[in-house]
Amino acid sequence: MHENTRQAPASFSQLVEDVVASGLVVDEELAGLISLANGDPRELSKLLSVKGLVTSFQLAALNEGRGSSLRIGNYDVLDRLGAGGMGTVFKARHRRMKRIVALKVLAENLSKNPVFVKRFQREVETIAALGHPNVVMAYDADEADVGHFLVMEFVNGLDLAAGVERDGPFSMSRAVDCILQAARGLAYAHSQGIIHRDVKPHNLLLDESGSIKVTDLGLARLNHGTDGAAAGADVTMAGGVIGTADYMPPEQAIDSTTIDHRADIYSLGCTLYYLLTGRPPYSGATIIALLLKHRDSEIPQLSAVRPDTPPQLDDLFRRMLIKSPEQRVQHMSEVIAELEAVAAILPKNGDLGPTAATLVLPSRLDADAASTIGIGWLSERTQAFESSSAPLTVLIVEPSRVQVSIIKSYLQERSLSVVGIVSCGNAAIDAVRSLRPRAVISAMHLADINGVELAQQIRAEIKINAPGFVLVTSEAEDGESAVLSKLNRVHLLAKPFSAEQMIQALNLVTGASMTSRVDAATSREGYPVGGKKDRRQLRVLIADDSSTARTNVKNVLQGLGFTQFLEVPDGAHAIAVAARESCDLIVTDYNMPLMDGRALVSYLKQNPASATIPIMMVTAETEPRVLDPVRRLGVIAIFEKAFPAGKVGPVLDSLFG
Repeated sequence: MHENTRQAPASFSQLVEDVVASGLVVDEELAGLISLANGDPRELSKLLSVKGLVTSFQLAALNEGRGSSLRIGNYDVLDRLGAGGMGTVFKARHRRMKRIVALKVLAENLSKNPVFVKRFQREVETIAALGHPNVVMAYDADEADVGHFLVMEFVNGLDLAAGVERDGPFSMSRAVDCILQAARGLAYAHSQGIIHRDVKPHNLLLDESGSIKVTDLGLARLNHGTDGAAAGADVTMAGGVIGTADYMPPEQAIDSTTIDHRADIYSLGCTLYYLLTGRPPYSGATIIALLLKHRDSEIPQLSAVRPDTPPQLDDLFRRMLIKSPEQRVQHMSEVIAELEAVAAILPKNGDLGPTAATLVLPSRLDADAASTIGIGWLSERTQAFESSSAPLTVLIVEPSRVQVSIIKSYLQERSLSVVGIVSCGNAAIDAVRSLRPRAVISAMHLADINGVELAQQIRAEIKINAPGFVLVTSEAEDGESAVLSKLNRVHLLAKPFSAEQMIQALNLVTGASMTSRVDAATSREGYPVGGKKDRRQLRVLIADDSSTARTNVKNVLQGLGFTQFLEVPDGAHAIAVAARESCDLIVTDYNMPLMDGRALVSYLKQNPASATIPIMMVTAETEPRVLDPVRRLGVIAIFEKAFPAGKVGPVLDSLFG
């Protein structure tokens, strides 16, 4: 980043000018601080910091005259996370969405290299298509005054190398859990045709919840063909070699452009050794000496340095580090299966954090519950899981990122394992081959084939232990009913659906099940019944970008007995409020900025915390093609903008008495 650093301390006027130019503080708030500071730049700096308006990193930049460096594209820079040969990584926040991200700014020499920039843009397109809970997601890529930059998921935690440096070698259970999660992320990447090429503890991030995220996927090979200055000190670049020597397989030291996914298996084995011992498996005085050790030295025994190593793990480690890729473990799915078997016999540690593959669905459905409960209105409060022998693992096949996030959140709430996320049928077939999920949740309509065809193709190829299929659709699929009737363990799930409906569908297609009871005070639609509600105690959320329209809705509802209101200007703000506040009724407009009414209703109805809140829509729209999809999503009524009390009242009477 180009920095015009001020030599002398900032004067009051200079500091004010830089704060204004940065856009970090709204004008009205800054005006109040200027008055309080009384012309003292140190006092203004203190006020900015104490009130939490700027970070310490931002304040230092402002005082040094580097305020312009705090905005990169649509992002405000919050802190500097680190730097390497490829550039500098910052913690940043999107100005409008307020999402915290990691923003990697490419080094100046790379941004000016047309060969590298072209390769960077192509690689970013590939990375951005990835979606897996154990892979750091790429959100955006752009170019600004500072050059080209990549926007990635911010992981609030530390890398495994830092974890070992802080805590010492990991316990056996903790190390196996970390490597197992990393293997799942890498298996997914391999199914998408991506080889990491630089798997090491530094590229495996551990977040606060205990989840491992593989980072820098696809970025290592970007350096190939650029000047050596582009590489970090521990990354070799000579003669087509890319990677870190401590974790590099022998074939990669010869030519990293010809390696395949088995190189990542070797590097992951070396990483396992590091987590358990605090050092890589080989050492050497020079890079050449170290590479020769990987090629010629005997594979060390884990049990020699960690006597608590189970024999199965020691054997797997040695096979992951076999010199010849042809004799090594051939697929990451094999590594996953063997690590899961090892994890099952290890004692569970308190420092692990959640492990995705350990919660399982029961194998028996309670007969009384099955005969009295309709699919789709199971009470989350009374849901109970029983144990079974096999974990339920799920592959998501869905082109919509919004739908993916909804499905993934439902699964993760129940600690079920998402082993992969793909967007088309062909990628799904490859993923099923390598990841072997127990269930596939797929959109009915994909770019290349439909969900029924996908199920047929996979069933034709995999005769034993084929996955069950849940096909998600927003349309009546009458034309497919005959085909579906001939396919075993395939279930149609209509949108919008709740978490309970999705779990019940997974039960049906996998042979798992759960027992549930329904709260007697809950109606089939999910709304409370059995007594008149005191409307003065109920809270109404009103979402409309027009303050006049919000006032009209509020006035009508006040005339009908309501007294507590929350008001927001769009759907995005409504979601934020609904997440932290208790609401008994939502009234929303259709046309709003950021997120319209249809998207808001879709999100709320598929979120377990808000699925049962009744929603009314107020809109000037009259076209059935616009309003019918909203009705199908589950709004209880749609009114014209006047919001007439004569029509609204009876609907509210049916809900609240």
